Amino acid sequence: MADSSVFKRLKYKNIALAMAAILLTTLAIGRACSDDIPKQDQQDASSRHQAVPAAASDTEESSKFSAEGFENNCSYYNVRNKEALGEGDLLILNSAFRFNGTPGDLDGIYHYLFDSNGEQIAWASTTELQGSRRMLTAYNRMITDFYNKTGLSTIMATDIYNTSTERDKPCFEHESGLAIDLRLCMKDEGTFPEFTGEGDYAWFGSNSYKYGFILRYPEGKEDETGVEAMANHYRYVGAPHAEIMFYNDLCLEEYIEYLKKYTLSSPLSFEGEDGGKYALYYVEKSEDKSTNIPIPCNEQGKEYICDISGDNKNGYIVTVLIDESEQAFDDDGAADDTSIEEAPAEDAQQ
Repeated sequence: MADSSVFKRLKYKNIALAMAAILLTTLAIGRACSDDIPKQDQQDASSRHQAVPAAASDTEESSKFSAEGFENNCSYYNVRNKEALGEGDLLILNSAFRFNGTPGDLDGIYHYLFDSNGEQIAWASTTELQGSRRMLTAYNRMITDFYNKTGLSTIMATDIYNTSTERDKPCFEHESGLAIDLRLCMKDEGTFPEFTGEGDYAWFGSNSYKYGFILRYPEGKEDETGVEAMANHYRYVGAPHAEIMFYNDLCLEEYIEYLKKYTLSSPLSFEGEDGGKYALYYVEKSEDKSTNIPIPCNEQGKEYICDISGDNKNGYIVTVLIDESEQAFDDDGAADDTSIEEAPAEDAQQ
């Protein structure tokens, strides 16, 4: 996927600024995550849109390739529903469906605030912030490209992994380590304005999908997300999901519902802007303690590289990389066979 970034640990260039930034953690920062608002009537994503754009509903006609015949040559992974349903990048997280684990790949944000030359290009309200390593790696790529494009080193992360149990209005997204809130840091002025996604910063709304991020709570999607619109809250969902959601104007809830109609025998075929070719399908969880998830194999009988994500509700999204020579799922350049380890059926626990 992306080239690996070389990070260098450097001391903060402006200690006074760092101290001021740390004070922000005691404030009600911007439009940080709020409680869920009452949810309105739900509809199927495909029926809500009169015509879902080409990347989703018209994929079969518009794609340069078509993934088919998987059901004739596949193996199976047995996953324990109790654990696996709540793992992955596509989890639905809210007051009803919480993140019940602890992120297994947490890393501190500090060395992700610099570009490959060791120049500080972004800030954090405190250098003790933590997040998922794959999310932070993608975040570093994104802010590096923003800095190279605009020359602005004014982006500040204010919230990622939720380690506090005393928040009046907790954001359940942050419990996963996959979400990040943004604010601005005007070093010369000593001010910290809200991140509104306007002006130069509209770049994030137009380009974040290239790095696997979505604006998690966009305007007009309150009935689907159950949360008021936020311009500063980004969620990592990875490739190719962020790209599909962006071009189809789908929030995460709509996207998961849309994917449910795709199966192993009739997957969603998708070719990304970067040339990656994918097949996606949904597997409903079994009523048993574990679920057998089919993984397609190529003509030589070798399993395709794939990613399995639970949705934290009803099942699993399988993302299959068709051309493994061009793409990989993780952002450090290493191909990952699957995000969920195979569990022996006889050891499965509910």
